[in-house]
Amino acid sequence: MCFIQLRDKGGGFLPFPNGNNSRRKERHTPQTMLQVDLHSHTLFSCCGIHTALEMLHHAKALGLNSLAITDHGLALQGRLNGNFFKRFINPVPGIRLLKGVECNLLDAPGRIDCPLEFLPYMDVVLLGLHNNIKKGLGKKRYTDMMLEALDSNPYVDIIAHPDVAGWEVAFEPVVRAAVEHGMAIELNNSKSALGGASPEETRKLILTCKRLQCPVVISSDAHAVNEIGQDRAIRVLLEELEFPEDLVINRDVSTAMAFIEQRRERKRPHRGDILTNPPAAAS
Repeated sequence: MCFIQLRDKGGGFLPFPNGNNSRRKERHTPQTMLQVDLHSHTLFSCCGIHTALEMLHHAKALGLNSLAITDHGLALQGRLNGNFFKRFINPVPGIRLLKGVECNLLDAPGRIDCPLEFLPYMDVVLLGLHNNIKKGLGKKRYTDMMLEALDSNPYVDIIAHPDVAGWEVAFEPVVRAAVEHGMAIELNNSKSALGGASPEETRKLILTCKRLQCPVVISSDAHAVNEIGQDRAIRVLLEELEFPEDLVINRDVSTAMAFIEQRRERKRPHRGDILTNPPAAAS
């Protein structure tokens, strides 16, 4: 027998007719859904549609352990503010809020739009090419821009969707740079599921990471609550290409948290003497 669960207008799940939601919960296991999702957006991004609280409550209902809110930097009109980073501390019991930003490459050599004043409060920093940079400049130009930015900003933790269509980079040097700097390559579920990256390019990226033994992060890049924790579009490719599970940083909670703690050391020289707020354990 097949059960279909409807959503309400806010994107949340409506109860089953008999009031039993156990079947929905059974679907969300570590094998079919992320437990630690390191990339999501709220309405503080120009492209997000939910508040941070809505995202966290939905992530908790899905059974996630941790959700990173990583709104865009200023080059894409991200509304980053000190109150979020300094005062918004695990507001939803039972799920860990990780704080970060998805930075944008800028035209100036080596420059990105990471607000360094908030770096002491960040758990994760992503960097990607976005539409603040003109399309059609060519793979070599985009690759050089990315490599220079990684060298200049070693506190970046994750290289976001390097397979995105329109801003193609050469995978080999970018993945090698990630390995050298102790960074991770993102495999972006939304880009794969919604056509923002071609399956062929994502396969090439996965195979390059496999060959060079580069750690990866699977992320939902959720812009809506129904996308939180989703990883199926990427999991299919990883299984097809026999990608080693031990190279997936967020394969489990402990490995993901260990990566975050390790990367804090890379941020330390750039954040001054300000005391950071480490993420509290989810209750």
